[in-house]
Amino acid sequence: MTEFQSAPTLRQHRPLLLACEAIGWLHMTGKARIEFLREHGGQKNNYDYKKWLEKENPPFPWHDLLQWVKNNYQKSSVNNINNIGWPDTLTAFISEHADGRSKPNLVGLLQAGHAMASGIEKNLPSATAKYLGQDATHMWLSTAFGQPIRNLLTDPPELLTDVGWKRLLEQIEQLLTVLKQLGDNGSPNDIDGWWRWRDGSVGPEGWLRKAFTGTLAETRLPNNDVTLFDQSYVAAALFKSAVAGAILEGSSFPWSSNGLKQQTRWRVLTIGIGAAHYEARAVKIGDWTGARLALDKFFTRVCKLVEVDLSVGSLLYRDGEVCVFSFPGERTGHDKQGYQGGDLQVADWQRWLTEQIDGYARDANLEMPPYCNISEPSRSLVGMTAEIRKARETVIVPLHRNWQIPGQDSSDGHVCPVCLVRRSRSRTDKQMPCNPCKARRTHRLDKWLGEEFGSDTIWISEVADGNDRVALVTMSLDIEPWLDGTRLDALRTQAIPEWRKFNPVLKNQPNPIDPSTCFGSLFQHIKGKLASFDKTDPVLSNLQEGYQYETDWSSFFSKIVEDRADAPKWNDLDEDGRAGWLTHQLFSKLASPGRIYRFERQAEDFFKALLVEFRGIAAADQNRWCVRRLVIKPDNGSSGLWEDRQTYGGRYGDAPVILLYRAQTDDFLTICNLARLLKPEQNKDSLRGITLELKADDSMEAKQFVVHSTEEAAGALGVYHPVIPLDLSPVRLRVLLPLEAASACVDRAIEAWRDQFARVWDRLPLRVGVVAFPRMTPFQAVIDAARTIEDDLDRIKKSETWRVAGCETREGVTALSIKSLDHPYELLKTIPIRVPDGRNDVFYPYLAVEDKQVRFPLDFQHPGGQVLRHAKDLRSGDGVLVYPSLIATVFMDSTARRFEPLCRRQLTEWLRMQDLWRLMSLHAPSQTALRGAWSEIVERRDAWQGPDKTWFEGGKAAWLDFARAVFHERLGVRGACLETLVEAAGDGLLDWSLEWHMSVLKKQVSGGDR
Repeated sequence: MTEFQSAPTLRQHRPLLLACEAIGWLHMTGKARIEFLREHGGQKNNYDYKKWLEKENPPFPWHDLLQWVKNNYQKSSVNNINNIGWPDTLTAFISEHADGRSKPNLVGLLQAGHAMASGIEKNLPSATAKYLGQDATHMWLSTAFGQPIRNLLTDPPELLTDVGWKRLLEQIEQLLTVLKQLGDNGSPNDIDGWWRWRDGSVGPEGWLRKAFTGTLAETRLPNNDVTLFDQSYVAAALFKSAVAGAILEGSSFPWSSNGLKQQTRWRVLTIGIGAAHYEARAVKIGDWTGARLALDKFFTRVCKLVEVDLSVGSLLYRDGEVCVFSFPGERTGHDKQGYQGGDLQVADWQRWLTEQIDGYARDANLEMPPYCNISEPSRSLVGMTAEIRKARETVIVPLHRNWQIPGQDSSDGHVCPVCLVRRSRSRTDKQMPCNPCKARRTHRLDKWLGEEFGSDTIWISEVADGNDRVALVTMSLDIEPWLDGTRLDALRTQAIPEWRKFNPVLKNQPNPIDPSTCFGSLFQHIKGKLASFDKTDPVLSNLQEGYQYETDWSSFFSKIVEDRADAPKWNDLDEDGRAGWLTHQLFSKLASPGRIYRFERQAEDFFKALLVEFRGIAAADQNRWCVRRLVIKPDNGSSGLWEDRQTYGGRYGDAPVILLYRAQTDDFLTICNLARLLKPEQNKDSLRGITLELKADDSMEAKQFVVHSTEEAAGALGVYHPVIPLDLSPVRLRVLLPLEAASACVDRAIEAWRDQFARVWDRLPLRVGVVAFPRMTPFQAVIDAARTIEDDLDRIKKSETWRVAGCETREGVTALSIKSLDHPYELLKTIPIRVPDGRNDVFYPYLAVEDKQVRFPLDFQHPGGQVLRHAKDLRSGDGVLVYPSLIATVFMDSTARRFEPLCRRQLTEWLRMQDLWRLMSLHAPSQTALRGAWSEIVERRDAWQGPDKTWFEGGKAAWLDFARAVFHERLGVRGACLETLVEAAGDGLLDWSLEWHMSVLKKQVSGGDR
């Protein structure tokens, strides 16, 4: 592979770069003390989080643990950077990172990262926004979407106790001690050692991640939505990349500049792989889960390269097929300084990185070429979503560029049925996979036998329920528009009337904004100031602290608008457009890097928490054998007949029996649902002496053995949860479950979504797909059906107009009766409009309305013309724009079902559908009566409809009258129950309910036939 000078330069400075990243993680450690919250909650204690080192006794050895970095690199002449900008003391990183003026050294680069990660979240100077502070009795941490999580003062996490603080400092000292050992006395080239150090601190299970996630970075409403970890991690990532850029520029880097904080920009590095292609071609579930492990290993190598080996950036986003990292970018005005934008050699970097990751892909025998791209420089992460989208659009083509597929040279054997591009070893067995595909299957088995999967199973035979059926449940949150900032338009850092109320005087002058028409008055005020730049204007100086330091409108506009939103440029707008964007951005929540990172973490944490609950739901069974495994010893005469680690299947009575043979211990391990074989009251010895006849998966020959003894499997293999996670990322959760548990899991997901996203339900929809299938259905058909559902649900990119039928606010909750124009019945949405301290929530619960006029004090208008209205101000008849939450279900009684048109429904219809079944279950006299009634009704419907399923004139009304009579006569229902069934028959919900419960779940009504 081609080497170029930039890579070895960074490798020589690996200890410096990782030390800088650690400084970034820890530079706000003082906020992890409860005194920080008390100080900002009104209990003045003169606590300054930037001076926490001074208060420790004995002093925390910050300087001693980091001095080695300064000593090593002040003496360095590598790349002529002996003039690297070190501060006079290392404590400056802690004490000066939040200073308003940029520092002409490394602290200036930390200031740049800190300002981008946390500074722009505030969107206003704290001195004039005291009314937004939380008091000591209501110091709440909220989710990224405004839902209160915990009162940190009355119910503090361990971190905010004296014991927790002491333990935190011990862990930080250990972190810096190991850093020193690796970078100074140890081996600077110990990549794995660096990786373990870093991953153990801020990786998915890192101790620092867990600790800092539990407390606030900002205490003022509504900035209590970003945790200390989000700000610290992203600031560290940006600081690390900025220092890498300075190293690469070498002696040309202007350390003496006072504009490092304002001028620093970043790029993002995006790496992708076409994971969907591996999924689509999987013959067995093991082909996909094995390929997933190979892809995860590939991405881990990429992360090691970028985050540790080169130390050029940090991971900012990851899903199943894309990773995004911070990356150095040229400074603002770089070209004007005569460097021609070539110092960072971005084109050379992209070529070299492509060569590196191509090598990783070939080592992993991947059939698809990776994707690698470095973005344009920017001072925000709002462009990250576009980079992710570009990567996905590229890898959707399997061979999107020239690629020599590893192992494709052989001409022997049949084409591999999995990858379809290599040949297997066998000339006779067309089902035998090639060596790489077989290795993926066996690697998955190795990890499971090594208990690396924990309590999750890898066997679909253990997931199948008592009817031998399985469900693939797929869920997604429409999170991407939040990552690019477009859905933040409805969120406020302040409400203009509230700001006007609490700021009646500005710089000893009356506030000129008219309190009766706040939005329009502010717009006109800003528009009137555009003719000349008046840096003393009291309104703009109050709303944006940085305004007073600017010299012209275009520069201010670029920082407030262009850097923080997907907005037009200053020169592309007229004065109305410029004033509109400034009015909007000065009060809007901003897509700061810290907040974007919080959004994606919140989405992934939502799915992680659901997966934990799904495990419990799936394992809940009265028969304990449902989640147990047995070790079965065959009789002495059967040894040598079985192939090691081969699965064998057969039946005993009516129950399927599937076993895995282990040659080393000459025994079998059960890998099927034992609740179908053993009754709850039976014990393991019930199987002793029985004869089992089994066949291997790829054999027609049956073999027998007599069960000599049984024992419950030990360790992690002894008890399992009947779930198989297929995908978990910020954008999607896919999991295989027993079909009988699928409904309860979907119910729980809807309940959790309603609770956690109640303030943003209209613009953060939950999309759910359920594919139900018999266990023996080919996995390719199942995954194809799931992807069809996902594509169909994700295709809904535009909002729908829903009509408000009623709106009532009481005790801090707005009850909104609202109706989709496509459905005849109303939905009830409850929206919290109060924060925990009793104040009105004027930050989150805004909905986009059809109305184009600003009518209420809290109304505001997006520069594009869209009016957003507070939930409590909605009135009957208002049209509200909603991104719908949807569900689609498919029962694959045959593989051809995946080609049939989907029926996409509102998520609330799922709950109504289940309520219908409970109603029928209570009132129907028997299963036979219910089937007979519905059969008669469907037969008459088919007769009264044309071939294209359209009704003859007057046919539907007559049919509903007929259905009413049948329900009354056959089922004996009357009154409201009768009308509910008739209404459900008319809108198709009854069809869905009966098919799902009777045909798919095989449910019986109460008192039904036995």
